[in-house]
Amino acid sequence: MNKDVAQVIVKLLGKLHEASSKAFALHASLSGCRKFMEDYAEAHDSQIFFSGEHTYALNAKLINFLTKKKKGSETPYYLVDLEPSEGWIKLLRLVVTKHEHINAEVVYLKSDEGGDKSFGFRYEHPEVFPKGTPGYDKHAFFHVQQIKRTTINGVDIELPGSIEWFPTSTPTFFMLANCDHELILYAIHSACGWEPLEDLRVESFAHRRFLLRSDDAFLEYSASI
Repeated sequence: MNKDVAQVIVKLLGKLHEASSKAFALHASLSGCRKFMEDYAEAHDSQIFFSGEHTYALNAKLINFLTKKKKGSETPYYLVDLEPSEGWIKLLRLVVTKHEHINAEVVYLKSDEGGDKSFGFRYEHPEVFPKGTPGYDKHAFFHVQQIKRTTINGVDIELPGSIEWFPTSTPTFFMLANCDHELILYAIHSACGWEPLEDLRVESFAHRRFLLRSDDAFLEYSASI
């Protein structure tokens, strides 16, 4: 990812994380989710938690992550949005694959008197497996899939309170993405809505589509068919 685009992503994620972290402390309905803060995670044996680092430090690491794309590298989780009325918090992290592509992961977490609840999605580049393997090209497009477990630093981790029967191989949702930063924008858009993307300055067909609403979206669709 070139540095100009990377800086746009860094600024956006840093802003979302900082604003959500400050707002988090103000909502009593989210008090059960403190176990998913880095500062409290060890005491609660939480393996999934959002970073407690200062935004400046996070931004410095993220610009390096995006521009160097070291295979197997991972970001910490960013707290990108809250749903206080429902008790949910939303975390996002990025992972560099063995093919040096950046994939994203969004995890929704809730903890109250009923216990932990969670679900998540991964946003992935096209996958093509060796020919002859059943379904080798089944996911050969930018796609989104549900998750109930993840891998952090090589360790497989169940999402806390995930639904046992929740399917993770189907359905698969198509993304009209074309590169790393568009995939990241899809993940942010699905978790946070279009509003945080409104002021971005980035050349992206996907980004332009995100900002089309109501009549504008319908007119552009009509013109394309």
